Amino acid sequence: MALLGHDHVNVVVTDMERSIRFYSALFGLGIVMDRPLSGEWFEQVTGLENARARCVILAAPDGTCRIELLQFKTRQPAEAPLPSTPGLRHLALRVDDLGTCLETLHRQFGQTVTATQVPDHIIRGGKGMCYIRDPDGAIIELCQYGLEQPEFR
Repeated sequence: MALLGHDHVNVVVTDMERSIRFYSALFGLGIVMDRPLSGEWFEQVTGLENARARCVILAAPDGTCRIELLQFKTRQPAEAPLPSTPGLRHLALRVDDLGTCLETLHRQFGQTVTATQVPDHIIRGGKGMCYIRDPDGAIIELCQYGLEQPEFR
């Protein structure tokens, strides 16, 4: 058996339009699929009786990065995890201009985040990074490599 590649990352959201706007504005992703999901197959894969959801898949223009947004019609409330909570905890997205991304995040979504430089003994050649939250609290690491002396506006 061989791993053929990464297919997509799934994010469960509470407001589809708000989440589409967030991921599209920050990362330039476009909608490649928008469909309702339901039926026996969907109940089987989710383990949820009467599962119904809206599924939107966003993709980078070159198709290399796909994010699947799912908005369930019925859901149970849950608290947002902390970065230290066990389990799969964050999605790391590489960007070409971390400063501009953080400006957009602040201007359009009201989040003020300060990026940090990873020490050279950890990542040679430089890496600027920070954690942000999507509209539903999912943790996203933004990173830009090759930043010897990054400037974050």
